[in-house]
Amino acid sequence: MPPPQPQTPLAWASVRECFPTPAARSDRGGRRSYDLGVRRVVSFEPIFVVSDVARAVAHYEKLGFSTSHHDEGYAFAHRDELTIHLAGPGVDLGRVGRGSIYMHVDDADALAEEWAGSGVDFVQPEDFAYGKREGSHQDPDGNLIRFGSPLRR
Repeated sequence: MPPPQPQTPLAWASVRECFPTPAARSDRGGRRSYDLGVRRVVSFEPIFVVSDVARAVAHYEKLGFSTSHHDEGYAFAHRDELTIHLAGPGVDLGRVGRGSIYMHVDDADALAEEWAGSGVDFVQPEDFAYGKREGSHQDPDGNLIRFGSPLRR
């Protein structure tokens, strides 16, 4: 039996066409990025792992979110263009309470006033030198929501 013949460059070219490596490119800021064939990211939704989905749903409703359920172990909190996934601990017990998001809002003080009226604890907004007025809230599991709006001029 003759020894196997080395693969020809043509065969490797076919493999490269089927499994192309990402092409490096630079964005407008000069940072390197990779084109993986995704034309654009159309949305994103954070996932907060919670110890008790029913308790989390009740809490986010107090914060002014509407809610929906996938099942008893997975729910969603919706507010304007934001959806937060509320995943029960069966997803990953080690991640309970380790989530965080930053919500850009048009008026941090108005949101703080709303949350104060609902009786939840939060850190009042304050002004920062980088041009934002920011506050924060931790849900019962410790997931962090920071919120902020531009400083008023």
